[in-house]
Amino acid sequence: MSQLPIYLVGNPNCGKTTLFNQLTGLRQKTGNFSGVTVERKSGRMFRGEESAEIVDLPGTFGPGGGSKDKRITYDILLKRTEDTGAIYVLDALHLERGLQFLLQVMDMGVPIFLVLTMKDVLEKKNIKPDIALLEKILGLKIFLVNAKSGDGLGELEKAIFDPNSFRIQKRLWTWGKKEESFFAKAKEHLGIESNASEFFLSQALKVLSKEPSLKESDYLDSFPQETRVWLEEEMKKTDYLFTYQEEIIQKSFYIKSVVTRILTFTYKEDFLWEKKADSVLLHPFFGFVFFFTIMGILFQTLFSWAEYPMDLIESGIQWMQTNISLYLPDGPLKSLFIDGILGGVGSVVVFVPQIALLFTFLGLLEESGYLARASFLMDKLMGRFGLSGRSFIPLLSSAACAVPAIMGTRTIENKSDRFTTIMVSPLVMCSARYPVYILIVGTIFTFPSFFGIINIQGLVLFGMFLLGLLTSLVVALIFRKTVFKEDSSYFIMELPHYMWPSYKSIANSVYQKVKAFLQSAGQIILYISIVLWFLSTFPASYEKEEWKTSPIEDSYIGRLGKTIEPALVPMGFDWKIGISILTSFAAREVMVSTLAVLYGTEDSEESEGLRESLRKEKRKDGSKLWTPLTGISLLLFFAFASQCMSTLAVVRKETDSLLWPTVQFLYMTGLALLSSTLVYQLGKALGFV
Repeated sequence: MSQLPIYLVGNPNCGKTTLFNQLTGLRQKTGNFSGVTVERKSGRMFRGEESAEIVDLPGTFGPGGGSKDKRITYDILLKRTEDTGAIYVLDALHLERGLQFLLQVMDMGVPIFLVLTMKDVLEKKNIKPDIALLEKILGLKIFLVNAKSGDGLGELEKAIFDPNSFRIQKRLWTWGKKEESFFAKAKEHLGIESNASEFFLSQALKVLSKEPSLKESDYLDSFPQETRVWLEEEMKKTDYLFTYQEEIIQKSFYIKSVVTRILTFTYKEDFLWEKKADSVLLHPFFGFVFFFTIMGILFQTLFSWAEYPMDLIESGIQWMQTNISLYLPDGPLKSLFIDGILGGVGSVVVFVPQIALLFTFLGLLEESGYLARASFLMDKLMGRFGLSGRSFIPLLSSAACAVPAIMGTRTIENKSDRFTTIMVSPLVMCSARYPVYILIVGTIFTFPSFFGIINIQGLVLFGMFLLGLLTSLVVALIFRKTVFKEDSSYFIMELPHYMWPSYKSIANSVYQKVKAFLQSAGQIILYISIVLWFLSTFPASYEKEEWKTSPIEDSYIGRLGKTIEPALVPMGFDWKIGISILTSFAAREVMVSTLAVLYGTEDSEESEGLRESLRKEKRKDGSKLWTPLTGISLLLFFAFASQCMSTLAVVRKETDSLLWPTVQFLYMTGLALLSSTLVYQLGKALGFV
C-alpha cells in the first residue's frame, strides 16, 4: 500500500482534513486535481523507513447531484489503480448519514477500512457504539479516534502500512424483491462476479431507468453491444426501478437496522446547550446581530492588535534601508536596492500581521462550526436577492481571496446560482484589498477612538466589508432578473456540532496562506517595483562623479502620469495615484508598493513612513491631496474595480468562456469609475474638499 496513494474519503465536516493533518504531520502540499480547479491536499506519512502518500479527497455525501466537486471524488475512486486503497472517515455522531456513502464506496470494490471520529464527543454524550459488532456486520476493520488530540491514532497508523487492513466487501444491502431478482438474473447471464463489474451493472440499469444524473455514455458504453441490447430488451419487459432515490431508500432500511443493533446511549441534558446556542445564533433577528457584531470585532482587531507588529516591521525595514545605505556608494545600485526593492516589497510586507489575523479569525469561525450556521442564517436574506445560502460560503470566503471562493462555487448545483455567485464574488472585500484599504484609512482617518476602544479606522474598514457584501447582493439580483433567470435550488444542510478549534491546524493553515500570499504577490511586487524604480529614476546620469536623477515629474513615469492626469481629476486623483491604479491591475496590493517607490525616489533629507509622505502631498494650488473626500473616492474605486488578473483567469476557467470574465471586468470597472466620480464631484459641490 505504501507505494500507491491512499485516499481519505468521507462526508463534509466529518473530521477528515483534521485526521489528514495528524497523519501527515502537516507535511503537505497543495495543487489541483487533474483537469479541474478544485484544490487537493496530499502529504507523506512516515513510519520507520516506510512512507505512504495520503490524499485528502473533497468531502461529499454521494455521487448524485449536479455539482462538479461531487464528481471528483467519485471519478477518482472509479479510475483508481486496482490495488489503491481508501480510508473512509465517518463522523460517529452521524452514523446514518455517513454509512450511506460508505456503502456506495464499498459497492465500487474499493479496498477500504473505516475510521470513526469524534471519540471525545461520544464519551461526553455517553454514546457507546459496539465497534466489534459493527466490524462483524460490515466486514471491515474499524478504528475509533479523536482526530484533534491524536487519541487512537497509534493502531490506525499501523493499519495503514498493513495491506491486510484494506478489505473489499460484497454488497451488503439489497434492492426490492423484484429488482434484486432481476439483478441476480442479469449478473448470472453476464457472468459478473467482481464488485466493480456489479457496480457498473447497477449504474447501467440506472441509465436504463432514466436516472437524470447519469449519461448513457458513462456506463452503457462499457458493455459490449450484445450485452447492451439484452439489457435494454429485458428492462422494457419490466417496470423495475433502478434509481438513486430507490437505492437510497433501500440503503436506509439496511442502515437503520445496523444502527439500531450497534448503538446504545444514555441521553444527557447537559448537551441541550447546543440547541440553546442555536436558538440565539440562528434567530431571525439576534442571529444577524451576532454575525455583524463578530465581523465588526474582526475589523476592530485588524487595526488594534496588528498595530505593534506592523510598526515593528516598518521600523525594521527603515532600519535596513538606513544601515545598508551606509555601505553602498551613491549610484543606481544603491537607489535600486533601497528605494526600489526594499521600499516596494517592504511596503506590502508591513501588512502581513493584519492578513494573518484575518485568516486566523476565519479559521476559528469555520472550525468552531459557526460558519455553516452563518450560511444557514443568511439563506432567507440571500433568497431576496435571487441566491440561496449555498452561495454565502463562497461570498464570505472572498474576504480571504476571490480565487478559491470562485472555485468553491463548484459545490453549487444550480447553474444560475453558480454563475451569479462567480460574477459577484470579486465585489466582496478580499485580502489583496487590505493593504490598500489600510494604507488609505490609516493615512486619512486619524480621528480619536470612541470610548477609547472603538477606532474610526476599524469602523471604516467594517463599512467597506458591508459595502462589498451588499453591492454583491444587489448586483446578484440584477443578474438573476436579467441574465440568469432560472429558479434557485433549495438549500439543505446538516449543521455540524460545535467544536473546539484545533489551534495547530489553524496555525498551519494561516502559515500556508500567508506564505502563498507572499510568494504570489511578492514576486509580482518585486518585478513591478524594479520596473517602477527604473521609470521613476531615469533619465539619470553621473555629473562630476555624482549620481544625478531627474525630478520625479520629469522621469519616464512622471511624463506618463502627466499624460493621463486629466482623466483622473474628476475622481480627485493626481498622476501618482493614477500610476498606482494602472500597476494595481496586475495585483491590487501593488498599489502600495507603487506609491512607496514613487515617494521613495523623491529627494528627502530624512527617511519617513509612506503614510506621513502621503499626508504632506500637495496639489498644484497648494491644497492637501490626501483628504477624506479623496480617500473615500479611492476606496470606492478599489472596492468595485476588477483589478486581479488571477480572478479573471479563474472565471475564464470555471465558466469555460471568455464572455463572462469580459462582462465582469467591464461592469466592475465601469461601476468603479462612475461611483468614484459621482462621490468626489458631489462632495466637492458640497464643499467637502
